[in-house]
Order: sequence, then structure tokens, then C-alpha cells
Amino acid sequence: MEKITVPELTSSNYFIWALKMKAALSLKRLFSVIENEKPVGLEGKALSDWSTKNEDAVSYVKLSLSDEHALQYANEDNATSLWEKIKSNFTGQAEDRKRDAGNELHNLRLREKEKINDYIARARGLTTKCASLGLDVTERELAFYVVRGLTGKYAKIREILKTQREEETLQNM
Repeated sequence: MEKITVPELTSSNYFIWALKMKAALSLKRLFSVIENEKPVGLEGKALSDWSTKNEDAVSYVKLSLSDEHALQYANEDNATSLWEKIKSNFTGQAEDRKRDAGNELHNLRLREKEKINDYIARARGLTTKCASLGLDVTERELAFYVVRGLTGKYAKIREILKTQREEETLQNM
């Protein structure tokens, strides 16, 4: 059997976790029990098959929870409601973190004595953080924030780069 890995759900990675968990459950043909409530009138083998899929999906999701979150969902035995409860609990918190990460990128500035390579690496790290929270940042946006945050001896370069309105990306600079 192939190994499918999903990151442990923590307080800061809900969007990545949900994306990978959905993919893993889809590969196992289990996401249908999360998307749809138990059909009415199931009997016999159909009921047994649905129950098995539900239990498997619940188990996969619970096994991916961090210790700090596992007990919160310990009594949940329905895949659909488990998924919705996790989503509900994390999207509100994630929205705040997403806004914070976006603001951090928006306020990006070259620090005194910071090397330009370190500054660009820090900017790329912020875009990765944003992406993990569900906030996509294009290369053009990243270039905009990096150029706008240039200070000190790079201020003249910033002004030159700001006047260039072609497809500006970090690769082009």
C-alpha cells in the first residue's frame, strides 16, 4: 500500500491541512462521506459500506489532529459533522492569521544592515506563510512589496524600479 502523508493539523496550518486531507481522502475514495450526509433509507450492504467509509474517514481525520486538538473532536463519529466542526473552528482563527500575514507583507521593509538576499528570502517566506493560510500572492505583488520596502542605500534603486511598469517580478529585477 502506498504511503499518503498529511500534515498534522495545528493552530496555524488549517488551509494546507484541509487541502492535503481532502486529497488523501479522495484517493482513498472516502471524501464522498464528508461531502454528503448519510443517505436516507440505506439498508443491508449499502448501509454497511457507508458506515465503513464513514468510520474510515473519521479515523483518517482524527489521526491527523495534533494532540492539542484531538480531544476536542474525540466524541465525533460522523465524518461530515467532524469536517464542518474543524472547518468552523479554524477558519475564523485562520482569517485573522491570514490578515496578519497580509499586513506583514504589506508593511515589509528592508531592515537596517539587512543583506538584500536575506530581505528577499524573508519576503519569499512571508508569501509562503500567506499561501499556507489561503492568501495567494503573485510574483508581481511580491516584487511590488519588495521594491516598495527598499530603504537606505537602495532608495534610489527603488525609485528607478517603481518607474518600470513592465511585468515586474523578482526574477526580472
